[in-house]
Amino acid sequence: MALPYNLSVTLDRARAGLDQANPEAIAELKKVTWEPEKGRFSLPSLNDVYYITYPAGKVSTLPGEPVDPRFQVLILHYLLGPGSSLRGQWISFKELPGGLIYQQPFYGRAVLPLIRTFGLRPANLLPAGAALGGKQVDQGDAAIEVNPFPQLPVRLVIWAGDEEFPPGGTILFDASAPDMLATEDFAVLAEYLVKRLKDLVRE
Repeated sequence: MALPYNLSVTLDRARAGLDQANPEAIAELKKVTWEPEKGRFSLPSLNDVYYITYPAGKVSTLPGEPVDPRFQVLILHYLLGPGSSLRGQWISFKELPGGLIYQQPFYGRAVLPLIRTFGLRPANLLPAGAALGGKQVDQGDAAIEVNPFPQLPVRLVIWAGDEEFPPGGTILFDASAPDMLATEDFAVLAEYLVKRLKDLVRE
């Protein structure tokens, strides 16, 4: 598992995979809307709606704003994955298949930027998360739960530092996560979510 993956190649492969899939089955399994008259799916995500053409797999938003290629790949992988029911139990990245091997890169690219952004001011995580459609949860000193995809919640948790301990943080996934996306995708997703939150704090 290489981090990061080749975006252009991965995006082309994901689009090719969508061409072979059944749109009605995808809509039912992944809780997205299939609009056959328009030849597209609509997928709610992070306080926005993304439209995915079928079978071409082109991803867009209604305002026509550009969509990060990394997130386009994640959307297509989510639609094409096998799927599972939510379990209501939370696991860390290292508990994903092969995640322990890539824990250090994951920490450096996703968790550490989360801590650096919110560790001294945990309360700032809450409005930033709300701007992405997230909800506050009772964990750590501040925590939010966001839904990048309908059947895929993610929790981001911060512990404030004090005189004895530095700030800490973690990113958690529902235990059904391995059935939804590859471990590599979760590394990209977490990094993407933290970047979105950081950008909101700057605004």
